[in-house]
Amino acid sequence: MVAKRNNPLYRKWRNIISRCYMPYNNNFKTYGAKGVTVSQRWLDFDNFAYDVENHLPNGHLLYEKGYDLDKDLKGGNIYSLENCTVLLSEENRKIAREKQKKAISAKRNNEELIFDSVAEASRQLNINRGSIQQYLKRGEVHTSGYLFQYV
Repeated sequence: MVAKRNNPLYRKWRNIISRCYMPYNNNFKTYGAKGVTVSQRWLDFDNFAYDVENHLPNGHLLYEKGYDLDKDLKGGNIYSLENCTVLLSEENRKIAREKQKKAISAKRNNEELIFDSVAEASRQLNINRGSIQQYLKRGEVHTSGYLFQYV
């Protein structure tokens, strides 16, 4: 039998556990701190590996570079056999970027403009992205006269 640490899935599993349960992990704030958990069954690596190898559609692809285990596609907040799917890493990153986009409005006088993201507002209004983010946080009117708010 292959030692757990030598199993190519071990690192993926360990990273999932760490970002969900270890506050010192850099990604904890976007996983564990937001209530993302791991199913009781998958807290045990042997169960996780067994399910990936025997029950998860395309689970065998996780042994290859360029594939991720994703819980978001099915809209869940828990890593489990029922909730996870295998995606190309590139597709997973694209989904993550889309999730992070938050629509904002820019109001000035009687005019309201809606943007899909801070980045889009920054490009179209020619205002520094960081400046827009600061004014969003503060809830104050920007020097351009726009009041930025999340929609």
